[in-house]
Amino acid sequence: MNGRDRFLTALRGGQPDRVPLFELHFNLRFIREILGDSLNSPYHNVDDEVRMSRATGLDMLWTAPVGFTSFANIQQHGERYQDEWGTWYGMDESSWPGSWMENTVVNDRDDWRKLKFPDPGAAWRTEQTRRAVELASGELAVVGGVRGPFSGAWMVAGMMNMGRWLQKEPDLFDDVLREMARWNAQLGLNEIACGVDAIMIHDDWGMNMGLMVNPDQWRRYVYPHIAEQVETLAASGTPIIMHSDGNLNAIMDDIVSMKIAALNPVQRNSGMDAAGLRQQYGTRLCLIGNISASQTLPYGTEADVELQCLECLRDVAPDGAYIMAPDHSYHGGVPSRNVWKVLETCKEYGAYPIDLGRINARIAELVAQGATSRVTVSATQTEKASAETVARRPRPKR
Repeated sequence: MNGRDRFLTALRGGQPDRVPLFELHFNLRFIREILGDSLNSPYHNVDDEVRMSRATGLDMLWTAPVGFTSFANIQQHGERYQDEWGTWYGMDESSWPGSWMENTVVNDRDDWRKLKFPDPGAAWRTEQTRRAVELASGELAVVGGVRGPFSGAWMVAGMMNMGRWLQKEPDLFDDVLREMARWNAQLGLNEIACGVDAIMIHDDWGMNMGLMVNPDQWRRYVYPHIAEQVETLAASGTPIIMHSDGNLNAIMDDIVSMKIAALNPVQRNSGMDAAGLRQQYGTRLCLIGNISASQTLPYGTEADVELQCLECLRDVAPDGAYIMAPDHSYHGGVPSRNVWKVLETCKEYGAYPIDLGRINARIAELVAQGATSRVTVSATQTEKASAETVARRPRPKR
């Protein structure tokens, strides 16, 4: 199997030749270590993404319309930029490849009426998507990213306004979610027309302890619109991956009821138990992630990382429908050696049929050596990668 076949087989609930490997976007330090001076740009671009996938052995690459934030106009490079909706963002090394909002463009019903929606069908919007499909050459699965209704709303309104609307103007909250879901659904259909193999909907609902809104409110206001977006995209036959960080346990039955193929990132330190989800939902839901990006990957030893990977292979992977990945990203705080350890462990022990005897023997060795898959670091932990190991993003003049 090539990477594309491997990834799609697992995504559809099957057993490929081995467990596939996934990542949205490596950190810049790691990218520079591999690509060096041949790096095209520190900003998201599929030429570099394809080369990184091939160099590391990923089975896929991710891309989104325009750039990393999906509907931001990052043609305007620099420390600050304004997206096509009117929201200003700031960026620096600590936020890369993301950014932070500096204003909101929809604060009330009057702002909402005046908001001009960009054209989702503009040809330039899918240039990166078409390029990704071309460069992948049928060897890597191409995952197209779009926003969901909840994250689409906060990128124009911010969480403070959304919380206020939820309490005082629920009709406005409902309207914004509906239209954002439909706009992003059209964007996803355009990506599908370009030939992507799967669509990932990014719509974070969770925090470490639970949802950003209570489960009943989520079901009343968010669920109808995300379900409609999923239905629209899934009708094409394209597998849909749902991305949401945080603790989603209160709404897992609702999530599974949608026509999604997979859930990402199954955030371990937010209480998401991949083994328990596998037991509850079987292989009808592919699980992508569950390697701790907040504890084990940044602070664990290579042995700790290997142990956690092996436990996922033992507890989640045997029947298929599992794709190994961090439960957030291989961010700048993750030592490169630990990124490589995940990739190497999956390739060495992830072949189907999963050899549980070999895995259990290696787990016993690692435990005897003092490894733990439950690395716990306090909230006051200040240890960071040393300054000289963190590649600095170029700071173009405004």
